[in-house]
Amino acid sequence: MSSWQLTGVIGLLAALVSMGVAGWLVLRFIQQRKQRMEARLAALRKAVTEKAAAEKAAAEKAAAHSAAIARAAAERVAAKRVAAEKAAAEKAAAEKAAAEQAIAEWAAAEQAEAERVQLKRATVERRESEEVEARMRAVEDAITEWLDAEREGSRLAATVAAKPGRAPKKTYTRAEAIRQQVRTTAEKVEREAQELEFIKNRIQAGVDFLPIEFKQTIDDWKEGRVFRHNTFDDLKLKFRYKAYSVEDGYELLYQYNEWMAQQREKLRVFIRLLGTEVNKGESIQGAIEQAERSERQKYLEMDVDVIFTLREIRTILDRLIGMETILKELEMVCRKRSEQIITPSWEAKGSL
Repeated sequence: MSSWQLTGVIGLLAALVSMGVAGWLVLRFIQQRKQRMEARLAALRKAVTEKAAAEKAAAEKAAAHSAAIARAAAERVAAKRVAAEKAAAEKAAAEKAAAEQAIAEWAAAEQAEAERVQLKRATVERRESEEVEARMRAVEDAITEWLDAEREGSRLAATVAAKPGRAPKKTYTRAEAIRQQVRTTAEKVEREAQELEFIKNRIQAGVDFLPIEFKQTIDDWKEGRVFRHNTFDDLKLKFRYKAYSVEDGYELLYQYNEWMAQQREKLRVFIRLLGTEVNKGESIQGAIEQAERSERQKYLEMDVDVIFTLREIRTILDRLIGMETILKELEMVCRKRSEQIITPSWEAKGSL
């Protein structure tokens, strides 16, 4: 082999070696660069991980701190709420105790007042009952005395009748004598009923006519026919005084109610004198029916005068019931008259 060829071979080998060395160096450089890059990436990942861990720890610490603060605040709020609820409960208990005490005192006062009123009412009722019983005894005694006087007069009449020229005096049985008293009472009740009806109608006429009279007077005053020198207020005052002048019936209401109660008790006395006991709680109508049944059960021994007397007592009772209706009408008339005095209808219209 020639030298040139050898040199060429050597050169080729040298070139190959050089290329191999260069390749190895490049490869090593690449490996080292790759290792450094991986190392930096690992360090970067580690740093990121550590930073994330640190941030997470910081966030957890902050959250824990915030939670602690929230728990503390919640505990303070809960403590305040408990204290407020306790204070409210104590206040409510105090108010309840005060209310119960006030109610107890009020109940005691009401009980005392009720007992006082009941005692007063019982005293009044007892006194009224005693007065009614006294009136009943007085009526019964008066009728008994009258009957005794009639018997005495009959005895004297029988003695005198034996003398010539003397007419015998009429004698009365007990039933006839009671019937005469019942008729006298019936006449009196009828007169009082008519008088009460007249008074009621008179007051009602005045009450009903007053607004009409006022309107007519105002119309004439507007036309200048009457009261030319008076004002509208003068006329209102004039009719207000006139309303005062209408006869008052409130006193009659009280008097007639008391008088009618007396008449009812008198009817009870009459029924008892005719032989039938009347209980306080029993109605007069029921007592009359019981007396009629008792008398009819006697059959042949029945006293017709007793039956007729009981019928007349029933007539008196019906008249008294009618008077109660008249009294209610009188009360309405008196109330209307009072309204004319206090708030007359012409006041609401104002001035002209």
